[in-house]
Amino acid sequence: MTSSKKGDDSKGKRTDDSTAETPQPELEVVRQELERLKDLAARAQADLQNAKVRMDKEAQEMRTYAVESMLRRLLPTVDNFQRAFAHLPEDLSDHDWVKGLQAVELAFITELSDVGLQQIESLGQPVNAEQHEVLQAGPGEKDVITEVFEEGYLLHDKILRPAKVKVGDGT
Repeated sequence: MTSSKKGDDSKGKRTDDSTAETPQPELEVVRQELERLKDLAARAQADLQNAKVRMDKEAQEMRTYAVESMLRRLLPTVDNFQRAFAHLPEDLSDHDWVKGLQAVELAFITELSDVGLQQIESLGQPVNAEQHEVLQAGPGEKDVITEVFEEGYLLHDKILRPAKVKVGDGT
């Protein structure tokens, strides 16, 4: 009887410790897969963060330049105000109606400035090919603006319209 119990000592229990553990090559495969998945998750998170930053930047740019088209359409109105006041007869300069119209123009220019419109300072400045369109040359210091035919404007730092100018030719 005792001889039949020699093989039955375990009664379904394994006494060999090496068979209870996962084989070493299989464990290494699982570890490599875990590292690959961690790397993949980190890359996906970085891509998501980059996309969020890019979308925020694009949204800010859209807000900044959303008014650009409307400002381009309003610039001729600004020019017309300036031309009208430049050619105002002397006897009307103190008239209350004209003063009221000048106040309207000033308020209009102030509102445009509040959304980022800036006039390019040109008269007496050296020519800047990006900001100035030279229409004529005449007497005066070489490459210095002597007359402005039409003002130029920036929207923040972007040129909406270059100034149309006359420059000195050095004579």
